Amino acid sequence: MNTSAASKSDEHFLSTEGKRELVIFRVADLVCALDIERAQEIKGQLKVIEVPETQLAVRGVANLRGQVITVIDLRIVFGIEPRDISEESRIVVVRHEGSVVGLLVDHVDDIVPAQSDELEPPPANVSGVRGEFFDAVYKRPEDLACLLNVPRILAQE
Repeated sequence: MNTSAASKSDEHFLSTEGKRELVIFRVADLVCALDIERAQEIKGQLKVIEVPETQLAVRGVANLRGQVITVIDLRIVFGIEPRDISEESRIVVVRHEGSVVGLLVDHVDDIVPAQSDELEPPPANVSGVRGEFFDAVYKRPEDLACLLNVPRILAQE
């Protein structure tokens, strides 16, 4: 029985040859990653304004150079206790299906090169978070970083 949460589109992601760059960041104790091609930019200290009666994972909206973007709290998406936005918090801005959305993370660690052979299908569960939120797991010498599946995460908002 295969306990991997990888789908057919994930297999394509894993089979992509060559090197890519990954943004490595943390959401609580979970080390996450995002292909740099998916990230428009990383912002710190954007004022997030709460919006009443929004979906649970929506932390609020922010003004990104005159464009209002929705900010999704990855802690809430992953079922982790939310916390106040701190000086280390960052908003990873991504484009998806013509929209610009911010993903609130606790801390951005680095941007690192990764070879395709360093990526594996995600397990069904990573530190209590459902594997469906991840496209792959990046094997680093010190730990594992879970590559976000942005469409699935945004479907939760």
